Amino acid sequence: MLQLVTATVTGVVEQREGMQILRVQVEGSQHIEQAISFGEESYSLGDRLLVNTTAVRLQLGTGGFHLVVGKENTMREQDVAPSEWGHIMKMRYAPWQLAVDTVEEQNSPYHELFSREDLSLEGTPVVISELHSMLPVTVQAIKEKNAAEQIVYVMPDGASLPLALSRHVHHLRKTEKLAATVTAGHAWGGDYEAVTIHSALLAAKHIERATIIVCMLGPGVAGTGTPYGFSGVQLAEVIHAVSALGGIPFYIPRISFSDLRNRHYGLSHHTSVVLGRYALRPVVLSIPRLGDHREFHLEQQVSALCKQNEHGVVWGTIASLDRLNALERAYGLSFSTMGRSWKEDPVPFQTAILAADHVLRFRSWQQESFTCDPYWFSASNILAAISLFLTKSEEPL
Repeated sequence: MLQLVTATVTGVVEQREGMQILRVQVEGSQHIEQAISFGEESYSLGDRLLVNTTAVRLQLGTGGFHLVVGKENTMREQDVAPSEWGHIMKMRYAPWQLAVDTVEEQNSPYHELFSREDLSLEGTPVVISELHSMLPVTVQAIKEKNAAEQIVYVMPDGASLPLALSRHVHHLRKTEKLAATVTAGHAWGGDYEAVTIHSALLAAKHIERATIIVCMLGPGVAGTGTPYGFSGVQLAEVIHAVSALGGIPFYIPRISFSDLRNRHYGLSHHTSVVLGRYALRPVVLSIPRLGDHREFHLEQQVSALCKQNEHGVVWGTIASLDRLNALERAYGLSFSTMGRSWKEDPVPFQTAILAADHVLRFRSWQQESFTCDPYWFSASNILAAISLFLTKSEEPL
């Protein structure tokens, strides 16, 4: 199914770098709807557009937006997404394919760097999560404790492709809480573009000097109610890349006790499948202590998970609701996930805060213990050592 229709611009709702939100009236309809355009070309009142209405007509969770293909009338040839040296195509062979400036390609000023075969993440912690909604609370929690951390966001291509769709990334860059962004695979629009998740992670480390990398799927994940067809499966590849490149994977599990679907109650089946079946390397896994019957349910789920794979499970005290509220106020936009605010469903956000706290404790330990050994991260039992340290250092930062 691919539905296209002409529409007329009746107003501009929002304009930010790389994206416009427009009010449009679709031909044959009396209703005013909304559409998103990506790229450098801007549209104004009265413009006639060709728009893709497929997702809205299927009532998918796209925020109710159509997607602008371009102006209906014949356009002169123009570059609406300028690049400097780019010859690598993203969204290849789709009508919207575009050439971007990837860090690896021959004309890139970073090509020589990426020609080295010994590049490593050098023990840099990489925070991994399936849900894009965990990005703002994770970054805010890190910055609250240590504003000096250089945080770089890496977006794989398992969900949305244009980075500009994320209002959280826009806000975090505007407030300088993210130092930079890197888009990997067919995702595009970051400060840096990369062909693979491996070079995206290395770009974050060696070009932007990230002290912490956050790698989360973009908005708009897909699920089918099966253990095979959901966007989070891609995170197994991220875990493998981080491990192979000498980084430390910190995984934020998807945990909720407000989701009415049984497969997402407590530890989501998405997390269990990714970490239990697909991930071939261990992660540091933060699990909140809830102090009631929910904790017993989590203990059973985590125990079953660890029979499949030996991850470094670190239980920890959850953040108070007062702290969560303060983080949201400091951030400046609301925290919500799967259509629920943190007040309706606090556990996912408390889990992300716990992971952020664990990363910061690790960073402190890393700086104190391993500054004299540049290859400490390659030790075979390093994740077990990190998990043990974090378990024993439960006191607040």
